[in-house]
Amino acid sequence: MRWGWPRPGGALVAVLALAALACGPGAGSSAGAAPPAAPGAMQAPAAGGASAPPGPADAGWQAEWERTVAAARQEGRLFVSAPVGDVWRRALMAFQEDYPDIALEATGFNSRDFWPRVLQERQNGQYLWDLRIGGPDPLVYESIHEGVLEPVRPLLILPEVTDESKWLEGLEGSFLDEKRQYLLSFFAYTTSPADVNREQVAESELRSDGDLLDPRWRGRVSVQSPRGGSGLLSLSVLVVAYGEDYVRELMTRQEAMVTEDSRQQAEWLVRGRYPVAIGTASAQLLRFQQQGLGQRVEALSGKYTGITSGVGGIQLVNRAPHPNATRLFVNWILTPRVQERLAKETELNSRRLDVAPGDPARLPDRARLDQYVPTQAERHMPVVERTLRMVTEITR
Repeated sequence: MRWGWPRPGGALVAVLALAALACGPGAGSSAGAAPPAAPGAMQAPAAGGASAPPGPADAGWQAEWERTVAAARQEGRLFVSAPVGDVWRRALMAFQEDYPDIALEATGFNSRDFWPRVLQERQNGQYLWDLRIGGPDPLVYESIHEGVLEPVRPLLILPEVTDESKWLEGLEGSFLDEKRQYLLSFFAYTTSPADVNREQVAESELRSDGDLLDPRWRGRVSVQSPRGGSGLLSLSVLVVAYGEDYVRELMTRQEAMVTEDSRQQAEWLVRGRYPVAIGTASAQLLRFQQQGLGQRVEALSGKYTGITSGVGGIQLVNRAPHPNATRLFVNWILTPRVQERLAKETELNSRRLDVAPGDPARLPDRARLDQYVPTQAERHMPVVERTLRMVTEITR
């Protein structure tokens, strides 16, 4: 079996057969089945603080915004693929507090499960999803090339969203694709490939991810599924740092335990069953830490540090059933008030410069941005794809 975005033909059928089909919009969902809009007065943009006064380029934004809100209420629904975990779902459902007459359905998916599902639905003539909140990997970039994604940039309306001065590297720099149109990231934080539980492993025993080939760590390392997402991206950083042979030995001779379950991996880490974890889902780890577990889990230092948006990004599926509700949601999530809430609840860092960091220890150094490995940027994808081919060969 090959992993990656399937091309038409037999490989497509084989990959799609693995898709998880039990989640997402209900079987009765359809593009034309939206309930009547709930009554209510026109709602102003939900954002904290005063918006910057519109300049000449912003003329007419208020009227456009009001038309979008009114049309979104007529549609009355929104289907979102959300990051896995209660933390993110709870944070995104705050949309309902601001727009209670638009029913939001947020279903948790990993990228490796979501995109095969979308393809299979579309083969059956179903266009059920409006957008995905998540991070890019080869599946996502391939979806751009296949024409499944639409540009995000034309949807931006609010001056407080389009103001370049409010974003790390400007709004332009927030896009991870080379065309600066499709993959808008709203989070940015530093990331190490591996985490270690210091209750189980002293710093004197393991100082760097470059030491994981020591025989003492055989059978003590877990890896989030390298088919995509954080597991694959973390391994790609190790490839940049130490080469393909290093990762090959880690996955084979060191008997790294691969899991598809991000919650299970976080539990293994905090309980010490596998005290080193590669590609840990931050939201799942946070959930255990909020329960008092894993208080001494920390990033394992290494040769290179990555910079990532994690799952803090926007991907627009074309032929969306609720385009106006989608546009409303995209502007809503990028406002400073919502970004501040997301940063606080996820304990991660927004790209907005007017939002307090959720995790100051992982705040990127603006003077060193060119020194980080851009794990999700399109220019890093050749390394990611090479890593994917390698781990596919050794784990099939």
